[in-house]
Amino acid sequence: MKTLAVSSPTQGLGRDLVQNLFVALRSAQLYEPSNATLRASAGRLARTIEEVHRVDGVARLEVGANIIVVNESRIRSELRTHSVHINLIRFLRSLGIGGFEWTAVPDVDQAARFVSVLARLEQADAEPDPDKVVSRLQSVGVKGVNVFGLRVETTEEITIDPDARARAERTYRHGVAVTAQLMDSVRSGRTLQRHRVRRAVQSIVDQILDDETLLLGLTNLRDYSEPTFTHCVNVAIFAIALGQKIGLSRLELYDLGMAALLHDLGKTEVPNEVLNKPGALTAEEWHQMKSHSWRGARRIIDDRPADTLPIREMLVAFEHHLHLDLSGYPALFAPREQSFYTKIVEIADAFDAGTTPRIYKTEPITPADMIQILYDGRGQRYDPILVKAFISLLGIYPVGCVCVLDTFELVVVVATDPDPKHVHRPRAKILADFEGNRIDGPIVSLAEKDMSGEYVRTVVAVVEPERYGVDVARVFLGP
Repeated sequence: MKTLAVSSPTQGLGRDLVQNLFVALRSAQLYEPSNATLRASAGRLARTIEEVHRVDGVARLEVGANIIVVNESRIRSELRTHSVHINLIRFLRSLGIGGFEWTAVPDVDQAARFVSVLARLEQADAEPDPDKVVSRLQSVGVKGVNVFGLRVETTEEITIDPDARARAERTYRHGVAVTAQLMDSVRSGRTLQRHRVRRAVQSIVDQILDDETLLLGLTNLRDYSEPTFTHCVNVAIFAIALGQKIGLSRLELYDLGMAALLHDLGKTEVPNEVLNKPGALTAEEWHQMKSHSWRGARRIIDDRPADTLPIREMLVAFEHHLHLDLSGYPALFAPREQSFYTKIVEIADAFDAGTTPRIYKTEPITPADMIQILYDGRGQRYDPILVKAFISLLGIYPVGCVCVLDTFELVVVVATDPDPKHVHRPRAKILADFEGNRIDGPIVSLAEKDMSGEYVRTVVAVVEPERYGVDVARVFLGP
C-alpha cells in the first residue's frame, strides 16, 4: 500500500541504489559488458546491493507509476535527482518491470550482464514482458535476482500514514507554542531564547526532509485569536520546503528556518490594535506597521549571542517587504539587492499572508489565486526562478485547495503529483460525491486515466472552503 509519508534508515542507501542502477543502465546502452566504463558502474551497483543486503538483509527495488521503493522505504525524489527517478521508472516500466529482488549479492560480471540485458531489450523496443526479461537473464547466466511484473495500481491505495500525521501535528503545534512564548518574551522585554527556537526549527526541517506534505497541509490550521504565531511557523514551513526543493543542505535549511521564523519579530513592538485593526489603517498606523521590518532587525541585533552577528536573520527581518525591485519598504538610502534567503522568505510570507483569513479582508484569496498572484509578480516583486520552484513545490492547485471536479465531486488537495508534468493534476481527497453527499472518500490522483486514455477527473473550479463548510485542517489532522 502506498503512503504519503514513509521513513526508513534505508533512505540513503536507497538513493545510492537508484542512482547507481540508473548510471549502470545508461552505460550498458553504450558499452559491451567487458568495457571498463560499464564494469566500473556495474561494480558500484554491486557494492551498493551488498551494502543494502548488509543493513536490511534483503535488497528489493520496486517502481510504481510515480514512486520508487527500496525495502518498503519510499525514496524521495529531490530536485537534483528528479530526472534520474523519472527516467528509471520509465525505463523499467517500458519493459513491463515492476522491480527486482536480489536474493544474492552479484559480482561485477553478474551486475554488468544484468544491466546489459535490460539495456538491449529497451533499445530493441521490446514489448513489455517481464517473463522475457527473466528468460534473457537466465540465458546469460545471471542468477540470484527475481523480476517483478508491474503492479495493478488504484487511486484508493493512496493513504496518509496515521503515525506520520501525528508526528507532523506534534511538530507543528510545538512550533506554534514556541513562537507564542518567543513573542510574549520579546514583548515583555526578556531575552530571546534562541536555543528553544532553533530546536523547534530543527524539528520542522527534519519533518520536511522526511516528507513535507503533511506539514504543508497543517499550514491550514489557523489560530484566529493570534494569527502572528501561526503565520511565523507557516512562513518557516513554506520557506524550508522551498529551500529543500532547490537543494539547500540541512544546515542551510536550519539557518533559513531561523530567519523565516523570526522575520516578523518586529511586530512585537507594534500595538495590537494596529496589528488586528479590522478597517483601513490611518497614515500613522500604516507608518507603525511598516516599522516592524527595521524594528525586527534591530531586536535581532540587540539580542544576538555573544561574539556573533546573525546577518541572515537580520537581513530577512529588514528586507522581507522590500521586493525584488525595491518598491516596497523600508525606504533605502541607496539601492541594494535582497539577500537570497530574503527572496525565499518573501515568497513564503506573501503566500501565507494572502491565503490566511483575516478580519480586515473583504474577499478571501484561494491558494490557487495566490499562486497566480506570485506568478504575475515574478521579476518585479518576486524572484522568477524561486517563484517557478515554489509553483513546482505546491502545484497549480496547492495543498489545501478545495476544488470542484468535472465529475461534480468536491475535493481538497492533499499532495502534488511527483511527476512535474502533472503540476495541474494533484492528489486530492474526496469530500462529497457527485450528488453532493458528504463522504469520507478516498485520496485519488487527478493524473489517473481511464482505458481510453482520458483523465478520470479534472478540476473545473477552485472554491472557498467556507462556502461549502469545509474545515481544511481537519483533513490533515484526521479523525
